Amino acid sequence: MTEDEDTLALDNVITDDDRAIFMMDEISRAARKAFDDRAQPLGLNRTQWRVLAQLIKDPALNQTDIARRLELESATIGLAVTALTQKGFIERRRDPADGRSWSLGLTRRVEEILPDLRRAADATHLRIWSGMTPQQKSTLHSLLEMVSENVRRDAL
Repeated sequence: MTEDEDTLALDNVITDDDRAIFMMDEISRAARKAFDDRAQPLGLNRTQWRVLAQLIKDPALNQTDIARRLELESATIGLAVTALTQKGFIERRRDPADGRSWSLGLTRRVEEILPDLRRAADATHLRIWSGMTPQQKSTLHSLLEMVSENVRRDAL
């Protein structure tokens, strides 16, 4: 066999659609890391601030719901909830509807760190959206909503 015959036929294996998905994953990972770096001085690790964010968005969530949404193991969420409870940011109560689940509630203490979390998020957004007009951001948001809906529909 010649050297040319040994070359794998890899042209067109990775498409522009593949590259777009890879880019979305890279953007997501980089944005989380940038925010992590800014939130770390508050004493929160990634999982902890993600649990807080889920509870801020939807206070009715329990540990199982959060684990499902974040696609993390229940034990991982349990450790994060324990740490957040010890820090006084959330309260854990047995869910009256399901004694196996924990109902979670944000405490007043979380209000103390919200301004710092907001500043960390704003600094992250400032960097991410640098150079984009409001119209470009709006268009991107609309397109991402469409992609998100398509992905959710396929997940059903």
